[in-house]
Amino acid sequence: MKFVKGNLLESDSQALVNTVNTVGVMGKGIALQFKETFPTNYKTYLEKCKRNELFPGKLLVVKEINISGEKLIINFPTKTEWYLKSKYEYIEEGLVALVNTIKEYNIKSIAIPPLGCGNGGLRWEKVRLLMENYLNNLRDVDIIIYEPNEEVKEILKKQRIKKDIKLTQARSMLLYAMFYYESYGENVSLFVANKLAYFLKRLGEKSFNRLIFEANHYGPYSVGVEHLLHHLNGKYIKGLEQMQAKAFEPLELQYNKLPEISEYVRKELNDEQRRRLSNLIKLIDGFQSALSLEVLATVDFIKKDNPTIVESEIISTIHNWSNRKKNLFKDQYIHIANRHLNEYGSKLDIQ
Repeated sequence: MKFVKGNLLESDSQALVNTVNTVGVMGKGIALQFKETFPTNYKTYLEKCKRNELFPGKLLVVKEINISGEKLIINFPTKTEWYLKSKYEYIEEGLVALVNTIKEYNIKSIAIPPLGCGNGGLRWEKVRLLMENYLNNLRDVDIIIYEPNEEVKEILKKQRIKKDIKLTQARSMLLYAMFYYESYGENVSLFVANKLAYFLKRLGEKSFNRLIFEANHYGPYSVGVEHLLHHLNGKYIKGLEQMQAKAFEPLELQYNKLPEISEYVRKELNDEQRRRLSNLIKLIDGFQSALSLEVLATVDFIKKDNPTIVESEIISTIHNWSNRKKNLFKDQYIHIANRHLNEYGSKLDIQ
């Protein structure tokens, strides 16, 4: 057993240990470096997390070949949620499993990081003793343990410094709408955020003019919405750590920030902007389910460029949009959405 300092990813060892959480987030520290260097491992790890098959004491071994050759990546859970601290019991449970894994795969050389230290918050002195106690009895294995060093600590420190996320008019309006939408009992997601932002722009909110909405699989969509939300992630919402959230994957609103958002809306938005928020809430009333919201946005997207289009032509356009919409969007749904837009659109100043 040898203790060294340096970059574990540059190790020539047969196996590399990657410290991870159990929810599929590789956003900081050594895990982020592994994600970028070993994409196959990350994909496998993410699938396991989605199936709830990874937990402390359960290791995930992935064989990956890249420019450096073949490596065994051993994903070692040191925490459950990405934002929580590690626990010494997780390290012990994992070390027991690691000893068995080394024997099972006949591993002859392995590089191990300071388990649970850094972002995990554990004391290296105690973790080192645990590693020595569990790994010292292994024979015919070259064990390289990478100690924390000042360079790595500085990198982790910079990662922990949360940039000061400030509210803007556009950010506050979208967040407020997302909180209000969730009060209906529906999950907020990238899909929902896109539709709310789309209608805020259609209601004349100029702060959303940079968002370009195009015909997409789930109706009008702008990649800019995800970028907008990513800037808010970690303070006002959670779930976009990897910028890889799926359309309907729930985002976690931070309700302790709702008073701040509400106060910003009250003090920093003008009367017209607050009226647009109110109009948005009225517009989507009765269309809160994901399918209803998609139908409403899709019909409006078609109508905005064809103001005189008749309902039969709207139905035909939707059928040509995609087989999915053709199968899901019943004529009755389209009729209800079209009637709603005709009745309320002019009142709500849809532009």
